[in-house]
Amino acid sequence: MVEFLVWEPQRVLGISKKQYVRQIIEWAMVPELKDKSLQEIEQAVSKNLNQKMSESEQLETYSTQTIGICNAREAVRRVKFFSEDYLNKEFDIFLSLCSDIYLNLFYGQFIKFEQCGSWSTHGNSGIFEFSTELKAMFMDNLSYNHEANILIANELKLNGKKNADQILKYCLMYKYLLEIGLIDKGAKFLLLFIGGSIIKEDKQSLINQEIAMCQSKPAKYQHLLQPELLEVIAHLEVASISWRSLIEFNNHYLNENEICQVEQKLLKGFNQSLHSKSFMHL
Repeated sequence: MVEFLVWEPQRVLGISKKQYVRQIIEWAMVPELKDKSLQEIEQAVSKNLNQKMSESEQLETYSTQTIGICNAREAVRRVKFFSEDYLNKEFDIFLSLCSDIYLNLFYGQFIKFEQCGSWSTHGNSGIFEFSTELKAMFMDNLSYNHEANILIANELKLNGKKNADQILKYCLMYKYLLEIGLIDKGAKFLLLFIGGSIIKEDKQSLINQEIAMCQSKPAKYQHLLQPELLEVIAHLEVASISWRSLIEFNNHYLNENEICQVEQKLLKGFNQSLHSKSFMHL
């Protein structure tokens, strides 16, 4: 979560750091404050800041999302209940703490693989981009099991649809990770969409739509029309699950398995957090 706040400070301030600084400077430079003491300028700026934060605050948890400088309560409301980025980071933490048994059972619903070895998970961040030098796309979360030789790309949505070029971008990512040796040759590959509802179209229909879109704008999407990606596409499996179904899976896992108290609290806490999201209520 610290990493999230460092890379996304506007989630706390309500606006970008540049906008925030500019606003403070503008307040301090009004003619009325010319020749005033530092303390008087500080008091005037603080008064304006408090007024702006008061105007942007919403008293109802699921009130329409707002913009502008916010106080601590409003920042928490916006981030916790409305932010997809925040959900992504919660999911990163959740997945990194889940047991290998849980991940084997969860992913085993969508793809067949040898359930052995241990899982490592990686969320999207500046650190991941810096380490891989992968700048062609932004992924949400990757789960990799070296012993089972399988890579899972978890693409998270609140209630939105998948991007028009999303599957091809993940195929490009797989090709790149294979080339630089971060995954082994022949690794199974699953793209799992987790969102408000399941995707009804089959994989080939989705791929055909994306290819057609890219071909209509070849100058922009030439990197996604590489012939080498056809082999990755044939190798890829696509599946989806809704957030409600994920909650139900967690509850079933809790009821059907003897698990330690820490993992019980983890699953119950994540379910509770999902239940509180705006897309589950609006």
